[in-house]
Amino acid sequence: MEITGIIHEPRCELLRLVTGGEFEGWSPGVKAPAAEAVIDLLEPVLLGNTAWERDRLWRECLETGRDAGLAPTAWGIVDVALWDLFAKAQNLPLFRAIGGFRDRVPAVCRGSRGASVEPRIDEAIAARDSGLFGYIVRATRDADLIDALPALRAAVGAGFRLLYDAGQAFELEQALTVGRALEQIDAHWFSEPLRGGDVTGLQKLSDALEIPVVAGAFMGDAILAGTRALTTRAVDRLRVDIPQAGGITAALKLARGAEALQMNCEIDWSAATAPHAAAHLLGALRNAEFFAIDGATAGVTGFHDLSIVDGELLLPSEPGLGLRLTDSIQLSRNPS
Repeated sequence: MEITGIIHEPRCELLRLVTGGEFEGWSPGVKAPAAEAVIDLLEPVLLGNTAWERDRLWRECLETGRDAGLAPTAWGIVDVALWDLFAKAQNLPLFRAIGGFRDRVPAVCRGSRGASVEPRIDEAIAARDSGLFGYIVRATRDADLIDALPALRAAVGAGFRLLYDAGQAFELEQALTVGRALEQIDAHWFSEPLRGGDVTGLQKLSDALEIPVVAGAFMGDAILAGTRALTTRAVDRLRVDIPQAGGITAALKLARGAEALQMNCEIDWSAATAPHAAAHLLGALRNAEFFAIDGATAGVTGFHDLSIVDGELLLPSEPGLGLRLTDSIQLSRNPS
């Protein structure tokens, strides 16, 4: 099962770790520039190795990528493919190969960015009526939207979770004002409130507010920064974005550390590379709460959507990530 090369399929944006055997490791949603960087700089690290050494390979890819000025997404893409290969070799869905805590995860809907108040209320009502567990209000500094939060709560009722993702939009004083408005509507959490990686500000915000403050963008590719934020309680919950944080391996290290401190590590995704990887992580972890979907689906170009039933994500039962190509996609021949 030695890795013999990397192939990129531009039509379906799939990165393939090919081997001399029957198994391949896949990472979807990879655009051509990212694939070129991975092939040029990280393929030499992987050649001749196997997925059984994935932790060492993750670290070597991190060091090589960091030295070359790559973003953590680059080795995160490779790491997702290594984990897919690892699980396929055991004929297990990835969440079971990691640990297998659950086979379904409550799902919430991410609202539109930049929409005015009324469309957001309509989205939240639709999410509630479809059986989803909550609605994420996306980043805005619009005072009208903050003022409309009570109307949003009234529209969806008391039992439906409202979560606020600020997208690092605020300075500390602004975030305090928004946080208190969120407390008034019994919002579930306040995510990524502060700009500029302001960990000191996050500490002050967490201390001042009752609503849980969730953040992780401040970490970059530094797991140590996340660990320090956990141990100092600079945040109430850590947030890890796949693959931007450096892949599944980085997320697992942070999530296990958070669990040891009896804290949550929320798993999120913001690129097409990641919904399946995030889903399997959530299936393997106890201390993460929701899977976020955009609109009504959680899909990747060229592949069948993940399954949402009765407001819950059903983890794929196929080996690895469980990626299933649509009939319109044909892969290149493996040269090995």
